[in-house]
Amino acid sequence: MPLRQIKNLLFLILLSVAPIGVAQEDSPSLTALRATAERGQADAQYELGILYEFGYRFPDHTIAAYTWYSRAADQGNAAAAQRRDSLKGQMSPSDLQRAQTPTQAPAASSSR
Repeated sequence: MPLRQIKNLLFLILLSVAPIGVAQEDSPSLTALRATAERGQADAQYELGILYEFGYRFPDHTIAAYTWYSRAADQGNAAAAQRRDSLKGQMSPSDLQRAQTPTQAPAASSSR
């Protein structure tokens, strides 16, 4: 298993054991990750896609996950392309259309 996949798996494990019901505002690290992703950094976009897809404080935001994965994939991130393609098979045509609308901010996407 490549190092990047191991890192992502460990990250998801840590998220799953994180306390639930803590303060509802974003942590400084999440705010920094979002800012980096919005500046176009592909790895940050991929990581934010993971957070949305797997529900870390973002319950079932598949559309936002797809959008962040797409942004990262457009810059050559192969892992993001795989996750995006996997999500595509689970989404309705209307969800896909919403996810592909260029003016839609991923952070504001609603769940399906």
